[in-house]
Amino acid sequence: MGIRFKIILILCIFVGANSFSSETDNFTDRDLLKIDALPVLDAKINKILETAVVEARSTQGNHCSNALLRQEILRWVRPDPTGQLEVWLNFTTEVDHTHVGINQSIYQEVTFGDAPILWTVGIARTILLNGQIVGNDKIGHFFFQGLEYYDLVKNGKPLEKVLIEDHGEDGIWGLKTSGVKSYADMATNYQGYRFWSQLTGGPNPYVVCDEKLGWMNQRKFTWADYVNPLWDEAINCSEMIPSIQVKVERYLANRGWSCPIVPDACHDAVKLDHAEYFLSPKCKAAAEKSFLSPI
Repeated sequence: MGIRFKIILILCIFVGANSFSSETDNFTDRDLLKIDALPVLDAKINKILETAVVEARSTQGNHCSNALLRQEILRWVRPDPTGQLEVWLNFTTEVDHTHVGINQSIYQEVTFGDAPILWTVGIARTILLNGQIVGNDKIGHFFFQGLEYYDLVKNGKPLEKVLIEDHGEDGIWGLKTSGVKSYADMATNYQGYRFWSQLTGGPNPYVVCDEKLGWMNQRKFTWADYVNPLWDEAINCSEMIPSIQVKVERYLANRGWSCPIVPDACHDAVKLDHAEYFLSPKCKAAAEKSFLSPI
């Protein structure tokens, strides 16, 4: 048993497989997704924000505690028995899903020896959200890794350094466990940072403090403000350890696919805010190749 395998096995036992980010297959069956989940998921998050404000106000009245408000939001989105937003998304009939098991996915040739965590955690379901094909795992990245980014910046670390050093895709959230470095996860983390930055701050926060009433909802949330083509791993191509990369590329080639599956999407994506920190090399190369304007 190799050292890498032993480390991963110990982490599975003591940390729990659900603590690791699952991977997604945004290629297989992507054309089957016809109904956009945007209205359902917008309503879900707005309900969470409204409930959080009510609970925070009932606890501390007009005393606006950012910590308490955040705690009430996390109560409904954290991946534990008290608030399983991602679990709900996996099993709800309100949202159109595709889901393939690992044996039918782009990772079907990957062995347990290649990536034990990939086989333990499995493949995330996939939805259509704001016109983009995204894995359900992005919900966790948005709220939790986004919050980590926010806390680091709030404590004084420059955002650019956070984007370079704290995404975790070269370590426990990616190459060191599943064998996959997801630039789409990194793009989602950044958008989650934007959400937490806008929760009670900035020019148009979601929640404001009324000196008489306490926390008040000011505007509605919509995923359309955050979800873009870089959330799609079939566009913002992942990098993988060699033993996985060769097998995935063979799978794609056998079906006449390549990544990015929609090269033109990369041209506009390079213009997104801070995209240089989470735009995959393949997506950048596709943009440079497909269009005359330099990137």
